Amino acid sequence: MQKNEEKIFDEIEKKKKELIPRNIKDVFQKAWKNSIKVSWMIIKIYIPFSILAIILKQTGVLEFISPFFTPLMQLMGLPGDTAVILLSGFVNFFGALGALSAFDLTFRQITILGVAVGLAHSLFVETAILMKLKMATLRIAFFRIIVAFIAGVIMNLFLPKNINGVILNPYVASEFSWLGTIKSLATISVQIIIVLFIITLVYELILLWKHAKIIKKKIKFIPNVIGFSDDAFGPWIVGFFIGIAYGAGILFQLAEKNKLTHKDLCLTTIFLILAHAIIEDTILFVMVGGNLWWIIGTRILMAFIIVKVLSINNLYQKFLWIGLPKDK
Repeated sequence: MQKNEEKIFDEIEKKKKELIPRNIKDVFQKAWKNSIKVSWMIIKIYIPFSILAIILKQTGVLEFISPFFTPLMQLMGLPGDTAVILLSGFVNFFGALGALSAFDLTFRQITILGVAVGLAHSLFVETAILMKLKMATLRIAFFRIIVAFIAGVIMNLFLPKNINGVILNPYVASEFSWLGTIKSLATISVQIIIVLFIITLVYELILLWKHAKIIKKKIKFIPNVIGFSDDAFGPWIVGFFIGIAYGAGILFQLAEKNKLTHKDLCLTTIFLILAHAIIEDTILFVMVGGNLWWIIGTRILMAFIIVKVLSINNLYQKFLWIGLPKDK
């Protein structure tokens, strides 16, 4: 009987240690263990799907199918042949910038493209990562494409004919080489590991900070206004500013520990697929002539409206078919 009690006590202590590290060494070890697990899952998807996207671009597949998108591009106020820019963006964000350099477009047209590409870019890699982490299905990619086209059409209707823009640094696509591609993939893989470890470490340290609960109470109105609970604030803010892979990585860790509701998981995922790495993505298009406030404002507004509507009376449950995960 005594042995059983000791065994139970040891199990409780073990669980407590997992949830609340006793010292900084434990915090580092826990952060490293969690981040490596998620990083490896992301990298296993990132590399092969990046290579697939490159092959599609280099073999001319995008140029072949771009004419079929001409009518949609015209509804967005864009020349039909600029479909190749949007399709390149679907494959890779920088691919869109590279394709853009071959066109002579107005600041207004570049701004519309900046919003559309911002809403739906790097679909192969980002969708594959979300699917691997069981946060979305393949349909989420089509949802992003539809939202991108809708946003483009709406912007064409309401965007002023003459808006300001400055070409700060024209993007020049470098000559393709497999060696350069391999180096880039390796660099980004290392970056994923390092950044995700730092984010996880900071998150674990914040949990131990005695003022964390006070700050959490003061800022909880932000996620509440959007439509999800304050438990989702951490992964949301990470994904919003840094990128979907990192935000999804934190979301996955919290979901595994049952620290997020199904509603939070779904709504945060929707927001992040439409508005992530918001500063970096926007600045890149601003540098080639896009308008900062129209691009950043439209992306955030689209994400906010969609999430807010779906959060009302748990309406999101009727829209799981767009690619959201089912409740366990």
